Amino acid sequence: MLYNSTKTLLQSIVLSLESGDGAEWDDQIESLKSCLYEMHQMSRPSQAYQPVSERLNQAVPHVKSMLSAIRRKDHVSALHSGKAALAAM
Repeated sequence: MLYNSTKTLLQSIVLSLESGDGAEWDDQIESLKSCLYEMHQMSRPSQAYQPVSERLNQAVPHVKSMLSAIRRKDHVSALHSGKAALAAM
Protein backbone atom coordinates (compact mmCIF):
# COMPACT_ATOMS: atom_id res chain seq x y z
CA MET A 1 0.00 0.00 0.00
CA LEU A 2 1.21 3.49 -0.82
CA TYR A 3 0.59 4.67 2.75
CA ASN A 4 2.97 2.08 4.19
CA SER A 5 5.72 2.80 1.69
CA THR A 6 5.40 6.55 2.31
CA LYS A 7 5.58 6.03 6.06
CA THR A 8 8.60 3.74 5.64
CA LEU A 9 10.36 6.37 3.53
CA LEU A 10 9.67 9.01 6.18
CA GLN A 11 10.96 6.66 8.89
CA SER A 12 14.17 6.08 6.93
CA ILE A 13 14.73 9.85 6.66
CA VAL A 14 14.20 10.26 10.41
CA LEU A 15 16.61 7.39 11.10
CA SER A 16 19.17 9.04 8.85
CA LEU A 17 18.78 12.28 10.79
CA GLU A 18 19.14 10.40 14.08
CA SER A 19 22.38 8.86 12.88
CA GLY A 20 23.70 12.38 12.37
CA ASP A 21 24.72 11.90 8.76
CA GLY A 22 24.38 15.41 7.34
CA ALA A 23 25.96 14.45 4.04
CA GLU A 24 22.64 13.39 2.57
CA TRP A 25 20.77 16.73 2.76
CA ASP A 26 20.00 16.83 -0.96
CA ASP A 27 18.81 13.23 -1.02
CA GLN A 28 16.60 13.87 2.00
CA ILE A 29 15.07 16.91 0.31
CA GLU A 30 14.16 14.86 -2.76
CA SER A 31 12.80 12.03 -0.63
CA LEU A 32 10.67 14.43 1.40
CA LYS A 33 9.31 15.99 -1.77
CA SER A 34 8.24 12.51 -2.85
CA CYS A 35 6.66 11.89 0.55
CA LEU A 36 4.69 15.12 0.34
CA TYR A 37 3.51 14.35 -3.17
CA GLU A 38 2.32 10.90 -2.14
CA MET A 39 0.67 12.26 1.01
CA HIS A 40 -1.22 14.87 -1.01
CA GLN A 41 -2.33 12.19 -3.45
CA MET A 42 -3.64 9.99 -0.65
CA SER A 43 -5.36 12.85 1.19
CA ARG A 44 -7.61 13.62 -1.78
CA PRO A 45 -11.18 12.38 -1.44
CA SER A 46 -11.02 8.70 -2.29
CA GLN A 47 -12.52 5.55 -0.89
CA ALA A 48 -9.16 3.79 -1.06
CA TYR A 49 -7.39 6.14 1.35
CA GLN A 50 -10.29 7.42 3.43
CA PRO A 51 -9.18 5.59 6.60
CA VAL A 52 -5.76 7.30 6.58
CA SER A 53 -6.60 10.70 5.09
CA GLU A 54 -7.14 12.40 8.47
CA ARG A 55 -3.78 11.15 9.76
CA LEU A 56 -2.11 12.33 6.59
CA ASN A 57 -3.70 15.76 6.88
CA GLN A 58 -2.28 16.02 10.40
CA ALA A 59 1.17 14.84 9.32
CA VAL A 60 1.58 17.05 6.23
CA PRO A 61 2.37 20.30 8.12
CA HIS A 62 5.10 18.48 10.06
CA VAL A 63 6.62 17.10 6.87
CA LYS A 64 6.57 20.58 5.34
CA SER A 65 8.35 21.92 8.44
CA MET A 66 10.84 19.09 8.21
CA LEU A 67 11.53 19.89 4.57
CA SER A 68 12.06 23.55 5.41
CA ALA A 69 14.41 22.66 8.27
CA ILE A 70 16.45 20.33 6.06
CA ARG A 71 16.77 23.04 3.43
CA ARG A 72 18.19 25.28 6.19
CA LYS A 73 20.33 22.35 7.39
CA ASP A 74 18.70 22.66 10.81
CA HIS A 75 19.22 19.12 12.05
CA VAL A 76 17.40 19.52 15.39
CA SER A 77 14.25 21.07 13.93
CA ALA A 78 14.16 18.57 11.07
CA LEU A 79 14.37 15.66 13.48
CA HIS A 80 11.71 17.15 15.76
CA SER A 81 9.32 17.71 12.84
CA GLY A 82 10.00 14.26 11.43
CA LYS A 83 9.15 12.57 14.71
CA ALA A 84 5.99 14.66 15.00
CA ALA A 85 4.98 13.64 11.47
CA LEU A 86 5.50 9.96 12.25
CA ALA A 87 3.49 10.29 15.46
CA ALA A 88 0.64 11.84 13.48
CA MET A 89 0.72 9.03 10.95
